[in-house]
Amino acid sequence: MKVEEPIMTQPRNWENDYRTSTGTLPWDIGTPAPELIAVLPTLELPIKKVLEIGCGTGTNAIWLAQQGYDVTATELAPTALDTAKKKAGDAKLTINFKLSNICEEVPVEKHSVSFVFDRGVFHVMSAETRSTFVDHVARSLTPGGYWLSLTGSADETKAEGPPKLTAATIVNAVEPLFEIYKLERTSFDIPNVGRHLSWLSLFRVRVHS
Repeated sequence: MKVEEPIMTQPRNWENDYRTSTGTLPWDIGTPAPELIAVLPTLELPIKKVLEIGCGTGTNAIWLAQQGYDVTATELAPTALDTAKKKAGDAKLTINFKLSNICEEVPVEKHSVSFVFDRGVFHVMSAETRSTFVDHVARSLTPGGYWLSLTGSADETKAEGPPKLTAATIVNAVEPLFEIYKLERTSFDIPNVGRHLSWLSLFRVRVHS
């Protein structure tokens, strides 16, 4: 059966996931997202300041910093953020890690970054909070800035796996603040777990509110 909405009776305790885990969490794949590596070099960004929402243990934020970007990376779980800070320190990289909830605040100065990335964060938002998420991403971006989002797909037939959204749900959520540059079928490939259908969505900010 296809599921369009994340079924969440209460907000997930991400800190508990990281603090009590005895192994690698399924979304923490340990390598930069291949979609990020493929898409980012194709964009003409006005400035090299970027924001990652839900950085986890810092893998993608570290890759971004290694490419010469000025990175702000947010996370809800202090344990994950501590790990990310240590990894960045070991790599001798400067990253602005911030404990922050995108639905409660715009995590950077308004209109100060040219690229926003989330891998599997937008799809855990409830229908009620999506508009706030989208608005705060738009407020973060400079004119002409981009948002790359990776979400679970409702075309997935497996019951397990990430939350699943239809293409229509994504489009309706981001309009009218963003132009839709790309919406294509891809997959989350999770080591030792398997493959799940997903959406690669690339948006360009249209207006600021």
